[in-house]
Amino acid sequence: MPEPSADGSVRQGFLQIHGPHGRVRYVEVTTARLQLVLAALILVSSLVVNAALIAPTVVRSQFSRAEQVEEFEEHRRLAVRFEALAERYSEVRRLASELDSRLCKIVLAYGVGAPANEGCGEAVEVLEEPALTLRQGQVVLIESGVEEDVERVTGRIEGRLRAAIEVERANPELVELTPSAVPLRGDDFVLVGPFGRMRNRVTGAEEFHPGIDLAASAGAPVLATAAGRVTYAGRGTALGRAWIRYGRIVGIRHGDRFITLFGHLDTTEVRAGESISRGQRIGTVGATGWSVEPSLHYGVLRRRVDGGYDAVDPRIHILDYRWHQEQFIASNVAPAGPVPLPATLRR
Repeated sequence: MPEPSADGSVRQGFLQIHGPHGRVRYVEVTTARLQLVLAALILVSSLVVNAALIAPTVVRSQFSRAEQVEEFEEHRRLAVRFEALAERYSEVRRLASELDSRLCKIVLAYGVGAPANEGCGEAVEVLEEPALTLRQGQVVLIESGVEEDVERVTGRIEGRLRAAIEVERANPELVELTPSAVPLRGDDFVLVGPFGRMRNRVTGAEEFHPGIDLAASAGAPVLATAAGRVTYAGRGTALGRAWIRYGRIVGIRHGDRFITLFGHLDTTEVRAGESISRGQRIGTVGATGWSVEPSLHYGVLRRRVDGGYDAVDPRIHILDYRWHQEQFIASNVAPAGPVPLPATLRR
C-alpha cells in the first residue's frame, strides 16, 4: 500500500538519477508531482499544436503584407511615370495646336475652302486629364481617349497641309504673291489698333478699322510683305478725303488677288510702277495723318470675283510672328465688306 509523503500526497516511489562521478540522487515521486508534470506536458503540447496551426496563417499574413508593400511601391512608380507622360502629352498637344493654327492661317491666306478650313478660329478641344487609377478598365479608357484625340488632331493637320501643298503646286506664283510676312523687323512693335470695330483714338468715334496699327520706333524700316508692283507712294490727300487719315501711304498690288496698304509713313522709298520683292524696304515708320504716336497702319485687301476688294484681318497674312491667342485669329476670316478704292491704288 502506497505511503503518504511529507506534503500529504500519496508516495508512488523513488526515482534514481545517476549523476557524474557515480553519484546517485533519489527523487521522491508523489501523486502531486506527477499531476504537475502531466499538466506541464499538456500545456507544452497545446502550445506546439497551436503554433503548428497558426504558423501557415502567420506566414500568409507576412507574404500578404509584403505583397501590399510591393503593390504600393508599384502604384507610386506608376503615378510618377503617369505624371511625366501627362506633362509630355500636354506639351505635344500644345505644339500640335500651334502647328494647326499656323496651317489654318496658310489655307485661309490662300483662300482654300472646306474641308481644309473647317475648325479654324474655334477654341481648341483639349482631352480632359483623367485621374490615375490602377483599375484596368479605366486605364484602357484613358488610352483610348488619347488615341482618339491624337488621331483627330493629326488628321486635321494632315488635311490642311495637303490642301496648302496642292494649291502651291497648282499655282507656284501664289507663294510669292500672297502677303505672308510681318511688315516690320524683329518684334519691337505693339498692336495698338486691331482689325474690326474699334474706337478711333484720335476722334473717339467708334468705327470699322480695315487693318491693324502697329506702334514702333520712329524711322524703323517698313518692309513689303510679298512680291508685287507699287501702285502708289505719296500722301493720302491725293487719293481723296477718306485717305487723309493715313498720312503718307504706299500701296502695292500683288498679282490679281491682293493689295497691301502701308500708312502713317514718315518717308517712302519706292515709286509707283516699281516691282518689288518680299522683305524689300519701302519706307519708314512715322506719325503722319491721324496718328497719336509713331506707328504703321497695315492693311490687306482681297479681290472678289466681281473685281472689288474686301478687307481681311492682316494677322492672318502674318505667318512669321506669333500673336497673343494665335488660334483665335482665324475667326476673323470672314471679309468685312467692300472697301472703296481709288483707281490709283488698283492700277
